[in-house]
Amino acid sequence: MADETTLRDNPPAEKPKYNQAFFLDLAAKGKDAWNKWRRDPANKYVRVTFAGVDFSETPRDEIDFSGFEFGHGADFSGCSWRGAELKFQEDPEAFKPGRACFTHAVFGDWASFLGAAFGDQASFLGVAFGVLAHFTSAAFGYRTTFTNAAFGLVARFDGAAFGHMASFDGTVFKGQVAFVGTSKERWSRPVISKLVIGMDEKALLGLEKRHDDSWKRDDSRPDRFLTISFANARFDGEADFSGRSFEQTADFIGAHFYHPPDFDGVTHASRIDFTGAYIGFVSPGKRLHWTKNSRIPVRLRAFRKIAEETKNHDLERDLYIEERKAERGVYLHQLLGLDELKKNLEDINEQKKHVWLERRLQRRARNAHWLGLLAKPAKIARLIAHILWIAVMGVYWGLADYGRSFVRPFVCWLVLSLIIFPWLYGQILPAPQNVGALDADKYEQAVQMVARANAVPFVGPLTIDAEIKKFLFCEGDTSDKCHPIPPKCYQWLVLGQNLLSIILVFFIGLALRNYFKIK
Repeated sequence: MADETTLRDNPPAEKPKYNQAFFLDLAAKGKDAWNKWRRDPANKYVRVTFAGVDFSETPRDEIDFSGFEFGHGADFSGCSWRGAELKFQEDPEAFKPGRACFTHAVFGDWASFLGAAFGDQASFLGVAFGVLAHFTSAAFGYRTTFTNAAFGLVARFDGAAFGHMASFDGTVFKGQVAFVGTSKERWSRPVISKLVIGMDEKALLGLEKRHDDSWKRDDSRPDRFLTISFANARFDGEADFSGRSFEQTADFIGAHFYHPPDFDGVTHASRIDFTGAYIGFVSPGKRLHWTKNSRIPVRLRAFRKIAEETKNHDLERDLYIEERKAERGVYLHQLLGLDELKKNLEDINEQKKHVWLERRLQRRARNAHWLGLLAKPAKIARLIAHILWIAVMGVYWGLADYGRSFVRPFVCWLVLSLIIFPWLYGQILPAPQNVGALDADKYEQAVQMVARANAVPFVGPLTIDAEIKKFLFCEGDTSDKCHPIPPKCYQWLVLGQNLLSIILVFFIGLALRNYFKIK
């Protein structure tokens, strides 16, 4: 009884106090201790905050965040690092005191580095971010690396300043990413004070000074890029680089944009290298290149001017093709009036009728829409012409990849000339009857000669000897009694082969001309 009373009177155990001091002490113990605490189910929803911490001072400059698992809502806004100097022969993943080192760290959703100042050699190598990663108004020094990092639905680098040799090589942006430039006048301490909550006046002054020192030392600004690389990076969503000035070389070699990027208002675009870059409007994994978004062709058209300025003629041609592919879906969507139909159906839904009445009204609306379309012969004619044009462009893509491939038409020409047409000629030309093996071999040889001669437009048919025609048309009888009159389908087959050969040879020449074209 006494024991029960004692247990009942004992106060409950206090919950641990997870404040900034706790997180600093835990981080100082290293990756293993941190991750052990983070993986405890009881700590699953604890949000980590280092907001406003100055990691440039001892002993905080000894904290290495490499391999840490931060969970959701990690807050490093307003933090600052002194930076470190690594020689080229040193391990790029090596940690040195004062370096902002997050190599292979894992962040959950809503990671914030708003207004942070990282110094030189900041490392986010192989880092994984969740839904949102915020680096707005951050200041990066020399050789910052986000190589092979992975970002979620949104990544914001608006107004972020980068020093020389910043690297986003192989980085994957699964959603939207913004590198929008911000003038130095718009970047100000009042703006940062709104972003970074809880910093006192002294801390804000110190943060502003570190940004100013970084800009002066590296000649960086929140509206410019120095040497920066996005080689082999992948942009699954919309990428916005508007308002940036490319002061030095920007490397986008092999980059893949699956949504037309926005380079509106950029300056010195001629310093951007887009060699081998791909710009499209369809998400990876989708085969049908189709869109009803009217903004897509406009973006592609605007970006084509950037390609023209950089003298990247291959990219310029590819963008024109993508633009036409996007326009076909937009134009068909407009011809069918699908937006108007969708609006009518939504208006019916808003009326909140009974289910059976709502379905009936929707069916009436659909029928009225299509009947109204059929009542306009001019629109029907345009619709049919547009569908035929889509079919023609589909054939053009299949045979020649829109004039970019000479291998496809050459292979098609070989297959038609050596396999398909010899077989077709063998079906319509009468084979000799009651002849030996020698005459049968001659027949096969003559059929092959006819097919190969007609494979060369214009001059090819002239190489067919009259005796060969007589041998084929007279079933092997070469006497004067036989008149070499071809079968009914022979002339059509010859015309068809010549026409296809002309088209394929034209595609081969067009591809070679495009490949070697110099403007």
